[in-house]
Amino acid sequence: MEAQPIRNRLGYWPWLVLALTTLPAFWYVVDFERSLDPEFPNVARQTYNPYPPAAYRLAVAGDTIDHAAVYVASAAVVLSVWSCLRDPKRRLRYAALALSLAAFWHAATPGPLMNGWHGLGWRTIFDPRVATGQRLALAGLAMLVAIVVVWCSRPWTLPTFFREARDSRILALLLVAVVLLAVRQTSWIDREPFEFWPRWFYVWGLFAWSFALLRVTPPAPPGWTRRAAVAGLIVAWLGLDFLGRGIFWYQRPINRLHEIVPGKLYLSAMPTYQGLKIAQERHHFKTIVNLFPEYTEMRSPHWPDEQRFAREHGIACYNQPAADPTGEQFVKDTLALAQDPNNWPLLVHCHGSMDRSPAWVGMYRFVVDGWPLNEAIKELERHRGLRPKSSVTLLYNRMLPMLAPERAATDPTAAQLRVNARGTVDPAEEIARRAETDAQQSGETSATQRR
Repeated sequence: MEAQPIRNRLGYWPWLVLALTTLPAFWYVVDFERSLDPEFPNVARQTYNPYPPAAYRLAVAGDTIDHAAVYVASAAVVLSVWSCLRDPKRRLRYAALALSLAAFWHAATPGPLMNGWHGLGWRTIFDPRVATGQRLALAGLAMLVAIVVVWCSRPWTLPTFFREARDSRILALLLVAVVLLAVRQTSWIDREPFEFWPRWFYVWGLFAWSFALLRVTPPAPPGWTRRAAVAGLIVAWLGLDFLGRGIFWYQRPINRLHEIVPGKLYLSAMPTYQGLKIAQERHHFKTIVNLFPEYTEMRSPHWPDEQRFAREHGIACYNQPAADPTGEQFVKDTLALAQDPNNWPLLVHCHGSMDRSPAWVGMYRFVVDGWPLNEAIKELERHRGLRPKSSVTLLYNRMLPMLAPERAATDPTAAQLRVNARGTVDPAEEIARRAETDAQQSGETSATQRR
């Protein structure tokens, strides 16, 4: 008599896990960063977006939430394949496999993407800008999935399906999965931070779908231990997840690539040679600006490859010179480059696209596009997933009065940044004084030698 209640309680574990997966989503929209910057702890830093910057970063196409979707969709595919192999006569399992594969492809090809490349997702079937061959191929695959699902669901009727699903204790999970996955495709649930909730809905729907599949997964064949079966499924799961991340990379071959001004200006992390090769076919960069001082010991191992790629493809490539240790003149020069149509499209990057290059884009927005500084910092926060470092406050206090003196003097956020950094010495000022002293001493030495 006691076994049945225990079995019923154990049957609630998928719902408990599903509930636990919602906690990170809610946490990220309420957990504002409050830590001090250890480099300049006395510099105050506000958050300018209405939600924590991390929520915006996670919602970016191809970022953390989409990676989680691929991870869960891979599990669904592996469970479906195992079920088909263990119970090949039950045709409904092939319908589940087709749906799992479609969900995996949708997870591995998230949008939106940038101009010049529209990706491989299902939505491109209806995009007239996409090559006809790709649209026909994807439409054919979608048709194949539909045919498999319909054919393998015969001769089932809806009442029969509901009855068997209820008897297998998966009906509620399937209904939740259908609702969540369908809602993901609509726009009415999308509220700021934009794309955050739709992407989470898709992950939760995949979890519900995977838990339903797990409940009806056949046992291991005779002679197999439970441990061996689970180990094999995990290996296949991780392998499929690796494939999904490869599809991610093909769609976004340069890490953290973002479109700042369509057809004109792009932002990214340090590219690899192979990543540039693929991205160049789509975006046709004419100019690359590497904001990291590659003359230092912290230079990137990819810098020689980037220079080689630029030479091979006739791309102008710029890097901060050693003669400009503060980078002030380099900032002025590169902002001028970005305004010249002959240099478009222009790719600007540093190493991680977390500090230098997003801060540069903030100056571009303020100086060139005429954005209020708070709007420029909001974009910086969303890209970075964190508040800007204190060094960015010092940079803006130093550079904006040089680049746009009238606007820097009247912009309220620029005034607030000056208050935030009051009492903190900008190291760039000392670097500039030291460079000036060295130049003077070098000049005096040369004059003495000539005499």
